[in-house]
Amino acid sequence: MRKFLNNILILIISLLLCAYLAEFLLGFYLVKSVPRYPLPPYALQKHTAVDYDVKYRYNNYSLRGADYRPAVLYDAVLLGDSFFFGQGVGEGKTLGDRLREKGWQVLNVSEIATNPIDYLHKLNVMQAQGLRSRNVVIGLCMGNDFQDIEGKNINKALTYNYGLNFLTYDGWSFLKMERLQYQLFRKGQQLADWVTNRNSGQRRETVVVHEFEHRRKFDADWLRFFAGNRPELIEAMAGAQGKPLSAERLSETAYLQKIQLSEEALRKTIEILNAIPSRAPNTRVYVVLIPGPHYVWGFRSPRYDQYVQRLKGMLAPSVAVIDLHGRMTPEMHFLHDGHWNEQGHRLVAEIISGHLH
Repeated sequence: MRKFLNNILILIISLLLCAYLAEFLLGFYLVKSVPRYPLPPYALQKHTAVDYDVKYRYNNYSLRGADYRPAVLYDAVLLGDSFFFGQGVGEGKTLGDRLREKGWQVLNVSEIATNPIDYLHKLNVMQAQGLRSRNVVIGLCMGNDFQDIEGKNINKALTYNYGLNFLTYDGWSFLKMERLQYQLFRKGQQLADWVTNRNSGQRRETVVVHEFEHRRKFDADWLRFFAGNRPELIEAMAGAQGKPLSAERLSETAYLQKIQLSEEALRKTIEILNAIPSRAPNTRVYVVLIPGPHYVWGFRSPRYDQYVQRLKGMLAPSVAVIDLHGRMTPEMHFLHDGHWNEQGHRLVAEIISGHLH
């Protein structure tokens, strides 16, 4: 019996050592981060494309803009994608910069290639880090923010309980094997979804809150960093002089498919947006409707217009809408990637500033 107990003890110790080794090794792969694409704090990147050649400077939380200071009661926190981030626009000329020029205390938590489920997540993460703000301004890009939401279960992401100091990983975190727990849960959820889909014949995916992000090798060249140094993707993202977006002609059906705007995508996006006021009590929430460049350059679709009107009507009364449809002009956009240029950021800052209190 004693030998048996010793063997059990040795087995338990061996399993614990293996588990803690896995926890240690996952540190080379997973990291706590506000951005979905982690960057070193105070990093500097250069972004060269056919329309621009600019630099991006990041703050203490690897976000673009002034440092985050927990002691500050901000006038506004900006949550959005590349439009609010200021893709292609140089330092001092982005939406966040223009609002600061007007005297507003602004924190920009926007990041390229994200969507509303990310905006909700980032707001919760920053609140766990002590963020306080009078206003939350969400940039909803109608040209791509409905992508990758159809067919996904968002319930767990909407009800997740964020603990204080969500980004902290310390010795106690290591002892609890937080990285290993997260990875096992994520893989287990993927397996459960696979079994469910196999039995039902459907394609469903459960959105798991990103307690950790995948580390990425830093590159001072933004295109190489974001594209994972894949030449074909770098070339596509850089654009080409002979392929302006204004020349692209799409049918109504093709356009709605391109932006993935459907009944389910609309319903789930509204569900996410309507969850934000409850996560930010005593805060005024604005949703800025950003028309895609095709709309600005003249594309019209009765079905698209109906979706826009329905979105406005389905948002909670506690969510105010700032609609940019009909207010943006082609001169405010880069010709080849469609983002706002300096003129566009200046106008949007004027519009948003008129609503802040």
